[in-house]
Parts: sequence; C-alpha cells; structure tokens
Amino acid sequence: MQDFLQKFGALYNAFQFGAPPHAGMAPGVDRMIMLLKNEENIREVIAFPMSGTAQDLMCGAPSEVTELQLRETHIKVRD
Repeated sequence: MQDFLQKFGALYNAFQFGAPPHAGMAPGVDRMIMLLKNEENIREVIAFPMSGTAQDLMCGAPSEVTELQLRETHIKVRD
C-alpha cells in the first residue's frame, strides 16, 4: 500500500472526495460543437486553438523565459 500511495497519492486523495460524475468520459462543449458542425478538426471550433506543433500563435507561446520572469518566480536554472 505504501508503494501505491507514494506513486498515486494525489489521485488517491482526490478520490476521497468522490469520482467525477462523468467517470472521465465527458466529451466537453467544444467536442459536442465539433460534432454538431460536422467539423473534422476540433481546432476549428476552439476559441484559441494551438497549432499542430502546440504553439499558441495569438500569444506567441511558448516563448523564451526572461531573466526577470525567472527572478519573479524565484526559479534558478542550473547548468
């Protein structure tokens, strides 16, 4: 049991409050709209879709992290 809790402790704690009512199989509004509009790609109905390479072209993300951003979040990068 200790190995299980070490590997899946967060999930185990979450399920103490009950399983999701949809059992993890909820299609989501965007998926339902995609089906209703007979679109082949879900990115056609998502407001801010990412490209095929997981880039958000509207925000320019992901991008390089600046030194100021690292300092603000107290993150140190080791070589």
